[in-house]
Amino acid sequence: MKKRWIICAIMAVIFFSGFDTASAQSAVDRIKKSGVLKIGSTATGVPTTFLDTNTGKISGIMVDVAQAFADHLGVKLEVIETPWASLIPSLQSNKIDLICAAMSITDERKKVIDFSDPIYPYAETLIVKKEDTKPYKGIADIKNLTIGAQVGTVYAKNLEKEGIKDLKIYDNIQDIMREITLGRIDAGVVDGPVAGWLVKTKPEFKVKIAETYVPAWQTQIGAGINQEDKDLKVEVDKVVQKLHKEGKIKQILTKWGQ
Repeated sequence: MKKRWIICAIMAVIFFSGFDTASAQSAVDRIKKSGVLKIGSTATGVPTTFLDTNTGKISGIMVDVAQAFADHLGVKLEVIETPWASLIPSLQSNKIDLICAAMSITDERKKVIDFSDPIYPYAETLIVKKEDTKPYKGIADIKNLTIGAQVGTVYAKNLEKEGIKDLKIYDNIQDIMREITLGRIDAGVVDGPVAGWLVKTKPEFKVKIAETYVPAWQTQIGAGINQEDKDLKVEVDKVVQKLHKEGKIKQILTKWGQ
């Protein structure tokens, strides 16, 4: 009886030791074993990440950067189209390995996920009706207007803190542009690069960039990483640093009209 108990104990130790080893597998090992780096990107964040109607694939600045991550790890890149509000939950549930979208590095987000080193700077802009000629200079000039912002963005939170009296939240920037065109809201405070691209390529929206507006919040875009994936962050940061050193980030931004 005692001998049988000892054998069972030894088997249990072996089993749980194996379980611990498997569960402790690093993110980099997991990705290399699968042969695929899965990134979550939005389809509406032109030119950071967007659906290219010519290819039917998600393209843009952060997809090009993510390709460099995949090349560094020696794996294929898989881009998973993910709604903005689902990016962080998808990362936390391991449906994706990285968030590669127009996501700014903020202290609030760093409470729940980690980020790579900064990849490129990002700031908001003000969009208004084409016929609007008011010389908007900053947030103080729009406090009494009906303003649109995109759900989950740092701008939506900051506008609320700044005391915008009538703030409307929308799923994407094109919805904001449509609402301005229809006269339902006065203006939108949105991602500058995205707005610039959409104003240029979507003439059906009767809006423009308020050229006199000075951005209040310049942030940095980074790749979102699970907090426990420390080894993946190390490898991603190596790539970001190399891309900056070799001038590749600048080349990618130029390619996408920035």
